Amino acid sequence: MQRFILVLLIATLAVGLVSAQATKPQTLKLTVAGMKCENCVAKVDKALRGVEGVKDVKVDLKKKTALVTFASESLKPEVLFKAVDDAGFKAAIGKIPAAPKMKEENCDDCKDKDGKKAADAKKEDCCKPETTKAKPAPKS
Repeated sequence: MQRFILVLLIATLAVGLVSAQATKPQTLKLTVAGMKCENCVAKVDKALRGVEGVKDVKVDLKKKTALVTFASESLKPEVLFKAVDDAGFKAAIGKIPAAPKMKEENCDDCKDKDGKKAADAKKEDCCKPETTKAKPAPKS
């Protein structure tokens, strides 16, 4: 009986090892257009982490890249592109794609003179399209 349990345990470990090697994590470097501040980085990070099979994400604002680690061989880059696109940005492998067409963004309202997020800026106000404000009627 002990011998049977030992053989069963070894077989289980062998199958697990082979399975783990078959799903070895893969890394894909995406270029991302349209990111302007740390809030943009957070949106891209959240979008990519929401894709099933993604294990880790590292988004770099300066390099305009996202390094995505995933375990599933069946995960297609197009799924990652769509997730980034749904978050309001464009992603590709290689050359940086054209930035999404949006009205002027107000990211500058979120930054201080050093390019860091201003302390009084609200997160929900950062990097969303400017809304067109109605001009007040001229006083007579």
